[in-house]
Amino acid sequence: MYLRRSSVLKYLLASCLGGVLYSEWFVYKIQPLFWKNLQCESEQSCTKILFIADPQIQGELAVPPPLSFLFNWDSDRYLKSTFSIVENYFRPDILVYLGDLMDEGSISTRAQFHGYVKRLSEIFDSRYPVVQVWIPGDNDIGGENEPIKHDKIEEFRTVYSQPNVIVFKNISFYKVSTITYSVPQPLENDLNFKIAISHYPVIERTAYAKQVINSIHPDIFFCAHEHKSKYVKFKKDYASKETHLLSYNDPVFSKSFVDDWLYEIYVPTCSYRMGTSKIGFGAAVVEKNNQQLKYTVFWSPARFPYLFFYLLMLVILIGYTLLYCFIRILSKFSNIVKTTTEDKQFLLQRT
Repeated sequence: MYLRRSSVLKYLLASCLGGVLYSEWFVYKIQPLFWKNLQCESEQSCTKILFIADPQIQGELAVPPPLSFLFNWDSDRYLKSTFSIVENYFRPDILVYLGDLMDEGSISTRAQFHGYVKRLSEIFDSRYPVVQVWIPGDNDIGGENEPIKHDKIEEFRTVYSQPNVIVFKNISFYKVSTITYSVPQPLENDLNFKIAISHYPVIERTAYAKQVINSIHPDIFFCAHEHKSKYVKFKKDYASKETHLLSYNDPVFSKSFVDDWLYEIYVPTCSYRMGTSKIGFGAAVVEKNNQQLKYTVFWSPARFPYLFFYLLMLVILIGYTLLYCFIRILSKFSNIVKTTTEDKQFLLQRT
């Protein structure tokens, strides 16, 4: 019986260890095997851009402690692991954060806000010098189901102190705020390739979109918020519009800027907490003298199946432990009853 119990326990522990190694290390290492090849034809004239959308790190209010510490630790570690693998694989020149960095930024205290900023810096800790562009989302400064928090706008600007236009090589990143409906002042004589970045989609807000187009003349839009991977193409005069979803098996999206179509690319969330299994990081390369852009998503592995596996193994271990304790107690009780019976029989025989 002891050997059998010992073997079962060994198998359980081995399964737990194997599951942990796979879900916490191996699954991230093999993920690049499933990504589409996104390479520059010429490294000298190519710019690599990584888009990070809706990480929405969990705050202190959603779940009470001590569970909040466990949930935050796991989601932060997942983001850090997936980002590290993508950065090492793609080696981007620019990191563009498309807002909703925090889940509770708009309702946080100043101390909590800065605590979330510190967590974000630890999660997205680049291993080499890289240009970083930050814009806020509605969960950072309000604006969707709550009023815009002007104190949070100022706090965000203080923490992420940057101009509204970031220039890298011959690419200009224009921070378009679809929350406050502000349009950045275009650079004088800006002949660079222009990328308009926003949290909310721009082109579905027709009047505002026309204002942005007439002022900045962007070559392409990138947005987030919807937690979906897709792109919308539309005529500059809004005569027609088409929407295309992007999935795992889609080829690399390639766009040459020689026609009258404008594109807005929706970058999916990189957090497993957003209610979708299609999560990842948007990646783009701009090359051929800024006449071609290629884009794909580096999809991240799902997280919830492995969390369910941990829960299942925990239930099995607890069940095994309770069963083992019950059998031990039952065995001791049986021995006590047997000893008592034998003593009674011995006394009867003597009398």
